[in-house]
Amino acid sequence: MLGPVLNWLAIARQCFADPCGGLTRGLLTSAFALLVGLERIFHLEQMEDAGFARLTGGRRCPSRYSVGGWRRHLPWYEVDAFCRRTSPWHLIQGDIALVSYDEHTIPRWTHKFNIPKGYVTTRNKHMRCEKLFYSYDLSSGRYLAVRATPGHWGLQDLAVTLTQQTLQRGQPEYLHALFDAGAGQSDAGVRALWDLTQEYDPRLTVTMRACRYPHRVKLWKALPGEQFESFWEPGPYVDAPAKEIRLAETQTVLKGESPEQALRTIICREVVPGPKKDRWHPLFTTAVVTPLEVLTMFRARQYHEQAYRVGVYDEFLDAVPCGYDKDSPDPKRPRFDRGPLQMIGWLVALVYNAVGDWAASLSEDYVDCHIRTLRRQFFNRAGTLYETPEALVVNLERFAGQEALVPVIDEFNAAEHRLPWLENRRVVVALTPNNNQPRSGP
Repeated sequence: MLGPVLNWLAIARQCFADPCGGLTRGLLTSAFALLVGLERIFHLEQMEDAGFARLTGGRRCPSRYSVGGWRRHLPWYEVDAFCRRTSPWHLIQGDIALVSYDEHTIPRWTHKFNIPKGYVTTRNKHMRCEKLFYSYDLSSGRYLAVRATPGHWGLQDLAVTLTQQTLQRGQPEYLHALFDAGAGQSDAGVRALWDLTQEYDPRLTVTMRACRYPHRVKLWKALPGEQFESFWEPGPYVDAPAKEIRLAETQTVLKGESPEQALRTIICREVVPGPKKDRWHPLFTTAVVTPLEVLTMFRARQYHEQAYRVGVYDEFLDAVPCGYDKDSPDPKRPRFDRGPLQMIGWLVALVYNAVGDWAASLSEDYVDCHIRTLRRQFFNRAGTLYETPEALVVNLERFAGQEALVPVIDEFNAAEHRLPWLENRRVVVALTPNNNQPRSGP
């Protein structure tokens, strides 16, 4: 993981002015804290690990004040430049891309500052919050881009912009964009995306979960039964009975439009046995494939939602710095600076991507393992540090499963990574040999 972080540091030095000299320590600490599981920045006060100190730019662990001060004074335009240069657009360049766009809402508990409110799903209410909008490549399972906004922004406000960004910077051969219902809360937002497909035809296809407004749900439920086609899927757990879904295709006319402009609509009716009501899932789409294929592709959005879950519980995504300025003269109308919020939110995504690539290079099958699993298995391990005039040798103590690290360590040592803040010493990693001797005792 040292190699990608050093690359981010080199790019950051080209993007940030750094008048106070806190860039190296601030960026390294912010990145490696996500790897080792440092939940909050003030937990640096209890950190006394020598290895963490050397990873983050010195011989002593960093101070929360220096790192926090660097984070709070990140201009948004410099953060935008860093995000542009580190976005992995090469993953979809010239390829057939399936990209999901969604928002992550970060609740804020301040009462002193009157920041905008938004809907927080985990709390099921409107409250003060801030948002991060991510583009996520479902084929590779990697984040592509991010944008931070105040809490009253919605996916509909950025849907067209994010899609254009993917088409212009990613340059895919073909893009299938997936949106949740937030992108179509009004018919104007739906029409804006459909107009965009006409502009980029045939490179762009859009599929969106339709809002279940009562007057439209009534029309969809009135469809004749023979129009639905039944499919059977595996149950939610092993040996569970198969569940039935019924798919139908119809047309939906948006408000103020003619029937000739009607949208292709796929209606998914999930049959629920017993007294509970069936679940209805409508999808607007411009795709020309079968309804089952549309539903299958849209269901891949769940991997994006899973990435958010990993970000929240493994990388502490909800602990990113606030976007509102706490030094604003009027707490009723605080200034908004998306620089710190977007920077740390993007570091969370970069670490997620880098850990995924690192896990895929292990000798055993650790693909798709969560960061918390890899942290427990490999990252937070005891070892001994040896400093020579030319190298920093990291000797890990023996642990179960260390053989999976052999190809990764060989590749790392061959790359000859050096630490500029330790007199340019080369980092060498070694494992304690396992003699395969039988264990004594129970």
